[in-house]
Formats: sequence, C-alpha cells, structure tokens
Amino acid sequence: MRTKCIALLSDFGTNDPFVGAMKGVLLSKAPGLSIIDITHQVPPQDIQAAAFYLMAAMPYMPKHTLFMVVVDPTVGTGRGIIWARTENYQFIAPDNGIISWVEQKEKITEARFISNSSLFMENISSTFHGRDIMAPVAAAIAKGLPEKKLGPIFTEYRRFPFPQPVKVGNRITGQVIAIDHFGNVITNIKRSYLSARAVFNISDRMLKDLKLTYASVPEGEALALIGSFGFLEFSVRNGSFARAFDVKIGSPVEAIVSIDE
Repeated sequence: MRTKCIALLSDFGTNDPFVGAMKGVLLSKAPGLSIIDITHQVPPQDIQAAAFYLMAAMPYMPKHTLFMVVVDPTVGTGRGIIWARTENYQFIAPDNGIISWVEQKEKITEARFISNSSLFMENISSTFHGRDIMAPVAAAIAKGLPEKKLGPIFTEYRRFPFPQPVKVGNRITGQVIAIDHFGNVITNIKRSYLSARAVFNISDRMLKDLKLTYASVPEGEALALIGSFGFLEFSVRNGSFARAFDVKIGSPVEAIVSIDE
C-alpha cells in the first residue's frame, strides 16, 4: 500500500521545533509528500486522548494515508515501534496501545515490529524517536518500501479496549473519553444509543434533551448535543463545561432516554 500522504498526530505542541524537525526528515527523504497535521495539541503523555483523536480523524483522511502517531511517554525505555495497516490506512506508532481504537472504524489486518535499523537516522536520540526512527521509516514506506522489510509480523502489540457504554432498559451508562480545547466534554455514548428526548446526568448536573447546535441555548448555559464525530458531548455556550463542572477524563455519565420515541 503506497502512500503520498502522511498524517501527523502528537503531543508536541507548536512552540518547539519538534514537529518541524519531523517534517524536515520526511521531506528530505521523500520529497513531494503531502503532510496533514491532525493535531499536535494532545494533552502531554495522554495516550487515550491520542487514541480517540486518531479514531475520530481517520475516516476523513485520504485513502492510503500513513498516520505517524507520536505520543510516547516511555520513549527510550525499550518499548517497540510498530507498523500496522487496515484496509485503507497505515500507521506507525510506539507500541503503547495508541492504535487500539482504530478498530472501531476498520480492522487491523497486519502489524509488524519495526526492527530494520538501516532505515533509521544515523544518530538516534533516546528522547526523539519520532524524528530519528518513525519519520525516516515513514518516508521509506512512502517511497515504496515493501512492508516485509520493516521487520517481523507482530501480533502481540499492546492494546486497550474501547470503553463501550452499557445499556440496561432505557438507561445508558458511559464515561468521558476526551475533552477538547474549548472545554467540550466528549463521551463514549454514540448517537445510536440516544433519542432526542433524554435526561443526562454528569458531575451532579442534570440536563434535558439533545440540542442541535452549541448556539441552541443562551450564552453561559450548559447543553447536551451530538458532536461532529458522532458522540454525546456536554458543552457550555461560549464557555468550558469541563472547567465549570470540574469534569475529568473518566468521569461517569448517565443518560435516560424517552421510551416514547
């Protein structure tokens, strides 16, 4: 599966030269690549948030995109780096579970342990494998390197399950899985679990019914709606729901849907 498009996702931010250095390696070794920045604002070391953003953004990328995902709190400790693919996409990431939720969208059909050190930069920093290992490997793949030359098949890569909500009768129990930079609180409850008429409980706050847009309520008022990635969100118009109600990743959420619909 050859690619001319690399999609980057990291927790590096944009104040430092880390992202630019990775792009420099990619374009030096594979001129003409198209590079998409999904985000570099993943909360530092937050592997679960990265897994969510990867899952959410993946379907909107061009087919055959290679995702280079660098959220790597154990860099330099001996954890592996893996390559994986689904029907339409490829991934390079540290072996820390970060690609776990890809399979909510497409099944991973093959994974390999990246062990071909001839592909790496000559001098490898113990703290920057994104630049010195992942970027040159991604460039080699973009230039047509067969995946069998990356390293051996690897089926025991780390993964953690997507936290599926639990539905009993008309009651759905879920949890917060991401908080965006607006302070919108994103849950693991998909639209298919809900009806427009429902009562929601989160952080001792009760909200009624799904709204259509963030502007469906007066400024400063809280609301529930289905966000752009298809999951139940809680928001404050022109404010931060997470800050206003002290919500954290993992906070429990309950929805009681109307049985009349």
